[in-house]
Amino acid sequence: MRLSRDDVLGLGMIVLAAAYWAAADRIPVSLLSDTVGADGVPKVLAVALGVCGGLLVATSRRKQQATEEASTGGARTHLRASGLLAGLAVYLLLLPVLGYPVAIALLIAGVAIYGGTAVKPAVAGIAVAGSAVFWTFFVKVLGVGLPSGIWAVGF
Repeated sequence: MRLSRDDVLGLGMIVLAAAYWAAADRIPVSLLSDTVGADGVPKVLAVALGVCGGLLVATSRRKQQATEEASTGGARTHLRASGLLAGLAVYLLLLPVLGYPVAIALLIAGVAIYGGTAVKPAVAGIAVAGSAVFWTFFVKVLGVGLPSGIWAVGF
């Protein structure tokens, strides 16, 4: 937790209020004093100063929390992640039908476009190249059997 300038100022006001209260407590009681006493007004001022300091700290914390939530995106970030999960679910449904090379190329292109990349021929090229790299790595290097889909019919 990082303290802002408002936090430091508010905490300083609270410390000053406590010191002011302690100083007001040392004012001697006089036989001529009224019900409020000589220390009454200084103690009210100390309480007011402490409350203002506490409000300043609370406001600063709330503002800092709102800033952090805004920077993390809050609910919007979760919705974006849900969209990625939905894309992954579609990939898993299409995988047995289209086969791994086509399905992974569509997944790569879909994630890139969902992430904000403009739809350009380069996206298709990257998706096809990524598909080839992943297929080569998994099938040829690691020897993992992946679905061929409808494209393998007749071969």
